[in-house]
Amino acid sequence: MKPLDPASPQAAIIAEEQELLLRAVKRIASGEGDGSAQGIDAYDAQMIALRDQVSEAKPEDIAPLVEQLTRMQAIAAQRGRARSAPVDPGSPYFAHIRLREVGDRRRDVLIGKRGFIDRKSGIQIVDWRNAPVSRIYYRYDEGDDFDETFEGGNLQGEVEVRRNVAVAAGRLRRVGCPQGTFTKDIHDQWWVAEGGAAPTLAGGQGKAARPPRPQPAQHRHGSAPGRSQLGVHSGNRPRADKHLPEIAALIDREQFDLITRPQSGLVLIQGGAGSGKTTVALHRVAYLNFEDSGRFKSSRMLVVVPSEALVRYVGDVLPSLGVSGVPVVTYRAWARSTRRRVLPKGPDLYTDDTPAVVSRLKKHPAILKLLERQVAGQVTAARADLATALDAADVPAADRDRILARWDGAAKDAPVPRVRAFTTWLDRGGVSSSSSDPALAAPARARAEIVARRLRRRMPDIVRDWGEILTDGAAVRAALAEWAPGEFREGEIASAISWCLAQQEEPDRPAELVAEQVDQERFAPVDGGPLSDPGADSAGGKLDVEDEPILLRLAQLKLGGLISGETGKEIDYEHIAIDEAQDLSPIEVKVLLEAATPQRCITIAGDVAQRLVFDNSFSDWRHLFDDAGLQQVEVSPLKLSYRSTYQVMELANAVLGPLAPTEQLVARDGAPVEMHQTGDMGETVAFLADALRSLMGREPTASVALLTRHPEQADAYFSALAQAEVPSLRRVRRQDFAFKPGIDVTDVAQVKGLEFDYVLLLEVTESNYPSTTEARHLLHIGATRAAHPLWLLASGKPSPLLPDWLTDPAAAAARTAQVRAAE
Repeated sequence: MKPLDPASPQAAIIAEEQELLLRAVKRIASGEGDGSAQGIDAYDAQMIALRDQVSEAKPEDIAPLVEQLTRMQAIAAQRGRARSAPVDPGSPYFAHIRLREVGDRRRDVLIGKRGFIDRKSGIQIVDWRNAPVSRIYYRYDEGDDFDETFEGGNLQGEVEVRRNVAVAAGRLRRVGCPQGTFTKDIHDQWWVAEGGAAPTLAGGQGKAARPPRPQPAQHRHGSAPGRSQLGVHSGNRPRADKHLPEIAALIDREQFDLITRPQSGLVLIQGGAGSGKTTVALHRVAYLNFEDSGRFKSSRMLVVVPSEALVRYVGDVLPSLGVSGVPVVTYRAWARSTRRRVLPKGPDLYTDDTPAVVSRLKKHPAILKLLERQVAGQVTAARADLATALDAADVPAADRDRILARWDGAAKDAPVPRVRAFTTWLDRGGVSSSSSDPALAAPARARAEIVARRLRRRMPDIVRDWGEILTDGAAVRAALAEWAPGEFREGEIASAISWCLAQQEEPDRPAELVAEQVDQERFAPVDGGPLSDPGADSAGGKLDVEDEPILLRLAQLKLGGLISGETGKEIDYEHIAIDEAQDLSPIEVKVLLEAATPQRCITIAGDVAQRLVFDNSFSDWRHLFDDAGLQQVEVSPLKLSYRSTYQVMELANAVLGPLAPTEQLVARDGAPVEMHQTGDMGETVAFLADALRSLMGREPTASVALLTRHPEQADAYFSALAQAEVPSLRRVRRQDFAFKPGIDVTDVAQVKGLEFDYVLLLEVTESNYPSTTEARHLLHIGATRAAHPLWLLASGKPSPLLPDWLTDPAAAAARTAQVRAAE
C-alpha cells in the first residue's frame, strides 16, 4: 500500500464519494424522502399509470419516467411491506453508478438493500432485488454502453461511473473502482491498495484489495517460537479486508441473472472455501421471497445446511436479507422430523454404532436404484396376481379385460393411491361417473376385490418394504453386481445384510428390566447413575441414521410424495436451497429434489474440495446428479475468495495436492502463513498463552479458532490454556458456537462452513494428518476458516501434506529470495 496523494485524481474520487454519502445519510436521517404522505394504494395506482406512460413514451422521455417509476417502487416497498425495514443510515448502500442517458442527462444511482428517493437532494437509493435500474450495475462495467428494457420501454446510455463501497457507522471505509482500491485506516488516512481494481466474483488477477506486506517472521520453520504476534494491523494501516464490500455489490451479470430468475429450475453454485457460495444461495432465497412472496412464502421454502452451527448462523442471516421464518435445518434433523410425519407409527429408536460398511452400503447409489426396482417389481407382481385370480375364476372375458384395463390405465399413479383408487372403483361395481359401462359381474368383482384388499393392506407398509429389501441377499448382491461391481467384498455384503437382519428383530430387553417391572432396590446401580439397558447395544427394532432417506424415498415412490400420515397433505416446497451438497449421498439429494413442487426451483451450493463425508460415493457433480436422475445441470462457478488471503489459499491448495482444483480462486494478499514447531505440548501452550493474551488485549473483538484433529486434543489444550488464564476461552464440543468475540477451542470437523478472524491449527503432525484423502480435506477445511493470518503448530514431525517451503528452512529461504527477485 501507499498513501493516497491528496492532489491525485483518485483523491477526487474519494472526495466525491464522501460528499455523496454525507448527503445520503443526512436525508435518510431527516426522513424526508419523496411521497412520505402518500398511501400505498396511491403508489400502486401511480406505478400502473407510469408503466403505461413508459410503454408509449418518446425515447427522450423514457429516462425521467423510468426514474420516477423506480422512485415509486422504492417508496411503496419502504412503506408498504412489513418485511422491509427503513434504510440503515449506518450502511445505506454498497454501490454507486452514474448513468449518462439519452440527451446527455446524468444521474447518480446508489444500490442498497432498501429503497430511498429524495429528488431535491439528488439521492436515489434503489433496492438491488427489484429496482429495474439495478440491473445496469450488475450487467455492465464502467465505460460500457447499456441498453435495457423496463416495463415495455427502453433505456440507453453509458455507465460513466461504477464503484463498490463499504460504509460502516455512516463513514466511508473503502472504495473499489477501475481507478484503484482505496481504504481508510484507523486515523482516517486513505491508502491506495496494491493491485488496483475492485474485486469481482468473476475473478481477475490482482483486483482484490491488498494490505501492506508484513516483514518476514523471524521465528518460523522450526526455530523457537515467541516473537511472532497475532493481529491484523501493521502500524496505523488497516487490513483492507476489514472493509470488503457486501457480496451483493460483487455479483456479476451471469450470477445476478441466476439469482433473479424465479423459474430457473436447478442451479448449482460451485465455489471454493470463502468464495461466498452460501451467501449467494441465501441471496437467491431472499430475492425469490421478495419478488414473488405469494409463491415463495417463508414457510414454503427450505434451507438445508450441514451443521447445527450453520443452522443458527443462517437463521440470523436470512432476516438481515429481508426474509424471516424460512426453515433452516440440517439434513438429518429434517429427514427425522419428516419421516415421523410421514410414518408416525414406524420405529423411532436409533443405533449409535452403525458399522462403517453398513453406512457405506445404505448411502450407495445402487440402493437408490434397488428401491426403484423393487417397487416396480411389486407393481408388476400385483398385476400378475390380479390376472391370475381372474383367470382362475369363471369370469367373463369382457369383465376380465375391463378390470385389467382399469389397472393398466393408472400406470402413471404411485402404487398406494393407484391401489386405493382401484379398490374404490371396484366398490362401485366397476362403474365410474363418466362411464356408461354396466356393473361388473359378481364373480369378477369378488375375485378382483380379494386381490385389491390384500394389496391395500400390504402396499402402504413402507417399513416392511424397508426391512425386506435390505435383507434380501440375492436382490442386494444383484444390485451391487450391476451398479457397483467390485466396490464391496462378499464378506462386507454378508456383514451388512446380517446387521439389517438384526434390525428386524425385536429389541433384546429382559422382562425384569422393563420400566414398570424393575425392582429398584435389587437393581440399583452402585454409582447412582441410570440403570443400564442390555438392549442398548442391540440393533433390534432400531434405525440407522442412513435409514431415514431410504424410508423417505420409499414413501415418495409408493405414496407419490411425502404425504403426512396425520393430515394426508403432501410435504413439499416451492424452493429448496442445499448447502455443502458434496457431503450428501445420491439418495439424500434425490429425496430433497422430489420434495420440491413440480416447478422444481432448487439452489445447490458446494465445493468438491471441502468434503467431510467420505462414504457417500461422491466423486464429482456430474456423477451425483446422474445418480439422482438429473441431466444438464447448470453450473455457476465462483472464482474469488472473500474470506481467506492468497497465502492461506496457496497453502490450502498445496495441502490438497492431486485433489486441488485446476482453477484457483483469486484472493487478496495478506500475511504469510506461519509454521511453529515446538518440543512438546507444554512449550506450545506457553507460546499460545502469550500470543493469545496479547491478541485479546489489543483486539478484544477478534474471533479466534484453535483447531485440533481430535476432540480429546481440544480438551487437553482447553484445560491447559484455561490454567494459563487465557481470556475469553470457550470449549466447543457439539457445534455450539456463540458467534461472539473470543477464542473457540474445538476439533476441525466442527467448523465446516464457518469463518474466524484468526485460525491456529494445532498439532499439524504426521500422526494427525497423514497422507490420506480424508486428512487432506480436513486440513484444507481448517486452513480456509481463516480470514486473517493462519498459524500452524506442531510438537512432533510435521504432516507430510505441508509443502516444504513451510517446513524446511532452506526451501523457505530459497522461495523468499525468488519472490523478492520477482518483485
